[in-house]
Amino acid sequence: MSRIKNVVPSVRVRLDGFQSMPIVDERIQRTMDWYLKNKKERKAFTIAWQLLISAVNGELGPQVQAAVEEGNTAEAMDALHDLLSAFGSD
Repeated sequence: MSRIKNVVPSVRVRLDGFQSMPIVDERIQRTMDWYLKNKKERKAFTIAWQLLISAVNGELGPQVQAAVEEGNTAEAMDALHDLLSAFGSD
């Protein structure tokens, strides 16, 4: 007997990119370590996707939302840095 198919098909979402090596920034190295640890358990995409959803919906702050919606990566990174600085996580 064949498998029951979903009424609404899934869509593959890919987040492709490259990280330059060697990594000299401690923040990036911690993130890379986290990614490699969670990649095997298939958690990295779920967490990254939730962060993107939060950014686009303004849950990380209106500046981040505006920058993400405009596709301005540098401005989004600056807004995130400002947001983290407010929490003393510099």
